[in-house]
Amino acid sequence: MKSTVRYGRLKVDPTMEIQLIIFDLDGTIAQSHFDLCDAANQVLAHYGKPLLSYEAVQPLLGSGLNALLQDALQTQDQKQLADAYQIFHEYYREHYADKTIPYPGVQQTLAQLQGIRKAVFSNKSHPYTVGMIHKLGLEKHFDLVLGTSPGKVAFKPDSQGIFHILETLNIQPGYTLMVGDSTHDLEAGKAAGTFTGAVSYGYRPLSLLLDMEPDITLDSFGELLELF
Repeated sequence: MKSTVRYGRLKVDPTMEIQLIIFDLDGTIAQSHFDLCDAANQVLAHYGKPLLSYEAVQPLLGSGLNALLQDALQTQDQKQLADAYQIFHEYYREHYADKTIPYPGVQQTLAQLQGIRKAVFSNKSHPYTVGMIHKLGLEKHFDLVLGTSPGKVAFKPDSQGIFHILETLNIQPGYTLMVGDSTHDLEAGKAAGTFTGAVSYGYRPLSLLLDMEPDITLDSFGELLELF
C-alpha cells in the first residue's frame, strides 16, 4: 500500500465500511476548467475585461456558476450578473465538453471498483452534470448522477444532494464515502455523516483540504483501488 494514501478513520478496514462512493465532478473526476474558462472568457470579452488563463480560473471553481461569474467580473451587480449568466450559457451549452477530459485512471478505476455503488454529486447544474458524464463515456459506472437544480438540489456545502442520493440508493451515511477536491465537498459529507476523501490533484490547495481533516487523502484517482 503506497504511503500517498493517508488514512483517518478508515485505516482499520475500509473495505468493511464502504458500500457507496459519492464523487464530485469538476476537479475530481473531470479536468473541466478548460471549457469553463473559455465560457467565462466569453463573458469577460463582452465586458471588455482582461481574459482569464486556464491556471487562473481553477481557484474560482467549485462554488457554482454565480460565484464564478462574481469572482471573474469582480461585481455583485445583479443585473450585470444575470446578463453574464445568459452570455455564459449561450456559449457553454454548446461547448461544455469540448476540452474536458477525465483525470488519469478514472475510467479504469471506476471499472474495477466492483461491489461498490457509485454516484456523482456536483455543484454544476444537473443537465450539464448528466451531459458531461455521458460525453465522457462514464455513465455506465454510476448508479446515480446528480447536479444542482434551483429549488430542488442546493449547492454544496449543503448536504441535501447527498441525502437524496442516500435515500434513493437506500444506503446509510456511515457506509458512504464522499470524495472531492474542495472544502464544500468535505463539509457536505461531514454534515451528512459520511466518511470524507480529499483529492490533492484538483482545484484547491491540499493544505486547505487537510484543515478539514478528511478521512482519506488521494494523490491520484487510481489510489482508490488500494482501499477497495
